[in-house]
Amino acid sequence: MNESNRPTDTRLLSVKELHALDSRIATNADRWLIKQIPTTEEPRKQKSTRGTKPNSIANPFYGFIGWGTSWGRYPRFAMDIIEGIARLDWHDRPIDSDSKSTPLSVRNLATILEYLPLIHNEAIEDFLHLKPRHARRYFKAVKLIIPWMMKSRPSSLTHEMNGILSESVAAPTTQTHDWEDCDDANPPEPEVLEKLNYDLRTLTQFKSAEEYEAEYEAELNKNIAQPLIVEAQGRLAHPMKAKVMQMLRDGAQVKPIAKETKVDPKTIRKWKAEAAALEALQAA
Repeated sequence: MNESNRPTDTRLLSVKELHALDSRIATNADRWLIKQIPTTEEPRKQKSTRGTKPNSIANPFYGFIGWGTSWGRYPRFAMDIIEGIARLDWHDRPIDSDSKSTPLSVRNLATILEYLPLIHNEAIEDFLHLKPRHARRYFKAVKLIIPWMMKSRPSSLTHEMNGILSESVAAPTTQTHDWEDCDDANPPEPEVLEKLNYDLRTLTQFKSAEEYEAEYEAELNKNIAQPLIVEAQGRLAHPMKAKVMQMLRDGAQVKPIAKETKVDPKTIRKWKAEAAALEALQAA
């Protein structure tokens, strides 16, 4: 090798010097990436501190429901309330319009009650990464849910929230309801209880916790959740479903079927879509 081409310094870098060089290169690379990748989210405008403060409500169920508690994220006593309010027409769609009125997410409502001690529009917007208009819908829904949950909570949860815990009044170890909450009342006869369950069938057909989590994951992945082919254990079937499905197979239209059976057209379309999905799976 020519002496003029030989490097003047052949000393190898130490471990400490290599780490410093690696850190400096990584920092420069991160800065370059930040400049090159455009940001899709617009920064939130700083609101003025003047004027009235944003409307907020204290969450009385914070720390008492959710994962790690005896009631879980989806307490049974509250599911009829949460599901019913989630299905209200929050998007103000005209009747018989072609646009779909998507209900609010039951999982999002449950996690708001689980994680937010003080609930207001901006807290929901940051927590769920929603736009302000959509966050306001969830805030209004929670304002409706909390008073009804307070009225329907079992006595054991009432004592727990009031700080009155003893061996005789303790939080339940499972999510199932027991008749101790009825005080001195006697449990109803099996026939009466069966009739009561039948009369409340439209209010007790809520999904399981696993179904809500799977539905939420599908929303995150922008996929449409596949309809459940097999109904959950213990969920009562609609008494008119068999007749509706037979009329669909006979070629009847949705509106005449709804007029004759008194079943909501949205429910009929849902059953029709589920049947089509089942046929597609069987054909595959």
